[in-house]
Parts: sequence; structure tokens; C-alpha cells
Amino acid sequence: MKFQIVALTAVIAILMFSCNSPRKEAEKVVREWMGKEVKVPDGITFKIMGRDTICSDLWNKSRKILVYVDSIGCTSCRLGLSQWKEKIDTCRSVYPDVGFLFVIHSDNYKKFEREVRFSELDYPIIYDYRDEFHKLNKFPPDPYRTFLLDKNNKVLLIGSPIHNPKIWELFKKTF
Repeated sequence: MKFQIVALTAVIAILMFSCNSPRKEAEKVVREWMGKEVKVPDGITFKIMGRDTICSDLWNKSRKILVYVDSIGCTSCRLGLSQWKEKIDTCRSVYPDVGFLFVIHSDNYKKFEREVRFSELDYPIIYDYRDEFHKLNKFPPDPYRTFLLDKNNKVLLIGSPIHNPKIWELFKKTF
């Protein structure tokens, strides 16, 4: 419980000083999502570089970083594939029990797959064709769609370590 209060305070402080969003919105999102369980729909499709794969071991990790991106705006710009590749490479060697869950709901998966190949991100990505993740969870608006989850898929931290290095430091302290 003490950790959650410290983490909540730290996340609110970071959001207040680093986001363009109004402070009250950031506080509301953090309050609403801290400790909330992210639900996983049945029958999801994992792909690595555009090819179907099975990744059931990702759900068993003690920590998971969930990144949800929809087709509104520039998917690859918001996702930051090459920056995530660096984070994944670091975690594979230093934090092996941390998994990454990229959930993409796109109106152009072919274009997205070209971007994945270009970035050389050889990590499983969930193709959410029917936007079931969002329908189940009602994710907050951007930029609040990156979560650090515990082994039970409960939210520990909120924020994008790609867009804010301070968030990445918080994530690493929580691993």
C-alpha cells in the first residue's frame, strides 16, 4: 500500500510537470486507473513482424508494460517503435521477468507491418482487429495508454517511458 501511494504521488508529479494535458485530467486518470485490472479479451492474435505466433508466456511475467494504440493519428509516431526496441533489448538482459504487450487497433495493418519491419521490432504485437481491448477496458485518452502492470494485470504505473525518461526510471524502480 505504501508503494502505491509513493508511486501515485510520483506519477502525478511527473504528469503535472511533463504533459501538455491539464493537471486535473492527469490526476483524474491516475486516480481512476491505479490498481485497476486490465482485462484481456479471448482469442487475441499475436504477430511478430507480421506473422502469427503464440505468446502465452507473456501473461505469466511478474511485470508487464502494456501499450495500447489505436488508428487515430499517426500510429507509428505515437508508438515509437525504435525507442521501444531499445527498452526491450535492455529489459531482456537486465529485467528478464518484464514483458511487453503492444496492442494495436489499426485501420491499416499492412502499413503498420511495414513500419514494424523498418524498425526491426521483433517482439510480439497484439493485433486487436475488433478493438476488443478498448471495449473491455475503456482506456483513457492519449497520452494515458501505457501502463505498468503486475502479474495479475493490475495497473501499478501510468505513463509513457518513450515520451518521458522520468517515467522509465519509475518503471525500472518498480521492476
